[in-house]
Amino acid sequence: MVRRLLVLSLAVLLAAFRLLPGTELSAEPLVASQITVSSQECDASSPGSVKATVSWVPSGRGEQWLDISLSNNGFAPGTFVGGGPLPPEAGSFVWSGLSSGATYYLRVQTRSPFGWEPSGTYAIVTASCTPGGALLPSQIAVSSQECRASSPASATTTLSWVPSRRGEQWLDISLFNNRFAPGTFVGIGPFPPTASTFAWSGLQPGTTHFLRVNTRSPSGWESSRTFAFATQACGDPSAPAPNGDFVGLQENLRAQIAASGINAAVAVTDLQTGESIHVNGDEPRLPGCTINFFVLLSVVMDLQEGLYSEAEVGDLISRTVWSSNPITARDLLRKTGMGDIGAGLAKVNQLLDLLGLSTSTYDHPPAYPQESLHGSVNVLTANETNRALVALYEARIVEPGWRDYMLNKLTGVKPGLQYLIPAGVGSGVVSHKNGFLADYGGWVDNDAGIVMFDRSGRRYAYAISFFTEDVPYKYADIPLGQTVSRLVWQYFSSRYY
Repeated sequence: MVRRLLVLSLAVLLAAFRLLPGTELSAEPLVASQITVSSQECDASSPGSVKATVSWVPSGRGEQWLDISLSNNGFAPGTFVGGGPLPPEAGSFVWSGLSSGATYYLRVQTRSPFGWEPSGTYAIVTASCTPGGALLPSQIAVSSQECRASSPASATTTLSWVPSRRGEQWLDISLFNNRFAPGTFVGIGPFPPTASTFAWSGLQPGTTHFLRVNTRSPSGWESSRTFAFATQACGDPSAPAPNGDFVGLQENLRAQIAASGINAAVAVTDLQTGESIHVNGDEPRLPGCTINFFVLLSVVMDLQEGLYSEAEVGDLISRTVWSSNPITARDLLRKTGMGDIGAGLAKVNQLLDLLGLSTSTYDHPPAYPQESLHGSVNVLTANETNRALVALYEARIVEPGWRDYMLNKLTGVKPGLQYLIPAGVGSGVVSHKNGFLADYGGWVDNDAGIVMFDRSGRRYAYAISFFTEDVPYKYADIPLGQTVSRLVWQYFSSRYY
């Protein structure tokens, strides 16, 4: 079974409203609480909109107003609408005309004898409705997974969903998050209008997949939003065995690390062939700000889905990469969490799951341990970091245009932070993310990225992740890091000439 439920909604679709984990921003005694949505339906009076019944536990201390906003800004004046007054004992309200597939923030305001008493803020996401007033298929989930006994190299995943019942259905699946471009996905069907489950066999194990339900209704094709999940690993990884020269490089790197006395790990992946080598690549490592690569990736995925504009985050991305800035990275974490740090942490951990990274964990924003999810530490491994870099480079997690956008942003590191991977590279372009911190046992100094170079009009590339811990004094790891990068560059430069 998978480590966690490996399902991530790329456009945040729910068939009904639900409370988002970690989004209750405040709670005080003797105030209204537990705001939920007990039912929803497409609003016939307003095509494409939603009618929802909102429920809560009233405090009974006075008349109530239900406030709703599209912005998580503390209900600033002019940015929300209040429904009321409602009797002190009221515990539900029907709200019509809500936008389909949108995030709303709710609170209950009670006017007690002592003044206004607001509840905590709760975030909800509306269902999706067609212009004709029908619910789209939704709530795609993974019910179970198993490895096939007759074929150890494949996985069987049982999928379930809520059908719209408006016509025959097809399940479309892809290895690429590219809006199901022609020729990049497989569709299976037709299923009856009431079908809600299917066991899909022969899937690649340990791989991210993208899924939708396509319904052929009387008014044409109606597609659900895109959902993503990772299949469980089955047996040994399917990556090709490294060639002899690549193995020789691995042993050279192992010898260099041993001779240096530095606690280091490195992973290298040939992005042409999929071959990988590593030294200590499965060891959990303190990542420092290198883990903010996944915050950046989450934001770029949001941009692809149109959740907000590039103008809102482009400068923050550049500043985060330029100086490995934890402050702007935290701002981006809040942005991808739609205004909430806790939701951002949960979303990035879902992304780690989606990529099949079973060891890596994003516990708190670097430099902000007080905002911890579990009172623990952030963790990456060199091999899992390379796995994420491969998914980015192969444009499986975002479309090629957004892939290129992120790779270009990652080249914008200031000169003073180019001392590890870039220092060993000749004529290549390096897209990378640094990470640095002082730990109780010594210094942590990391760098991970993709090196690209051209030969005879063709682009070649490799992924490299370099991690160190317990470095006895500041920058003592630099000679080793530069040597590792130089040896890897020499190998690829001579292999592809």
